[in-house]
Amino acid sequence: MTGPDVLLGVGSAGPTHLPPPASVRFAAFSDFDETYLAHAATSEQRSHLTALEHFLLDARERHQLLFGWVTGSSLASVQKKMERCGARVLPHFVASSLGTELTFFRNGFPEPDPQWQEQLEESGFSKAKVERIVERLAGNGVTLFPQNNGNSTEFMENYYFRSLGDQRRDAEALDRVRVLAKEEGLGLNISRCNPATGDPADCYDVDFTPPTCGKRNVVQHICNRFGVDPQHTFAFGDSGNDLEMLRAVRHGTLVGNCTPEARANFPRVSEHDYAQAILTSFRHHLGH
Repeated sequence: MTGPDVLLGVGSAGPTHLPPPASVRFAAFSDFDETYLAHAATSEQRSHLTALEHFLLDARERHQLLFGWVTGSSLASVQKKMERCGARVLPHFVASSLGTELTFFRNGFPEPDPQWQEQLEESGFSKAKVERIVERLAGNGVTLFPQNNGNSTEFMENYYFRSLGDQRRDAEALDRVRVLAKEEGLGLNISRCNPATGDPADCYDVDFTPPTCGKRNVVQHICNRFGVDPQHTFAFGDSGNDLEMLRAVRHGTLVGNCTPEARANFPRVSEHDYAQAILTSFRHHLGH
């Protein structure tokens, strides 16, 4: 018996690892939380996720498709969410913690990407630089408070900025963050928080990373590494911090359940939500 149910690990305790294609023609990148995975999934949404997993298991050879998640969550957090929400297939790679970790799965074992790791180590990132920025901002009336969510890594520090209740004032405060991050040579991700993923309402994510990180850089690194034609690239997201990734590929799509911020700033929005949106896009462009 070698059907999809065996590949999906029916009757086994752990997840299935998506086997790598013999060669890579297409590359696809998906945000994880509230894009690939619905945290409060209905039975219908779970069935769409299963259908997508079956498609991916077939497409890795039929279409020579390399597929991975690019997420702000840590790898450990991703694996816990998979178990809780019923996802059963790990992709070829996970760029976790905003790309400060890039992990491939070979024969079921995680392997950090050595070239990516080398870039991080040579980036000049340090927690001391981040602390200096936070202190300077506080002295100018801009308060950032740490997220304390377990997602911080050697190369990422996560903070929240609570909205001041005025869009103009928020923009001015966050521009100060951008200026200081640039002065210190750090990468920066700022996006409106999504309470559906467990973030507080009326806040912004403010994440400091090496300048070599970011979802766009992950896309470029993977495509360069595997020699993927830019015309053969896909990306899927649901929020403002996914837009740079969507703009870096040929077929970038927001899922239908995306945030208002993202919808207002990107033209291609699926009429479907979550995994159904991803599956529909693949079938439209790749067939099957």
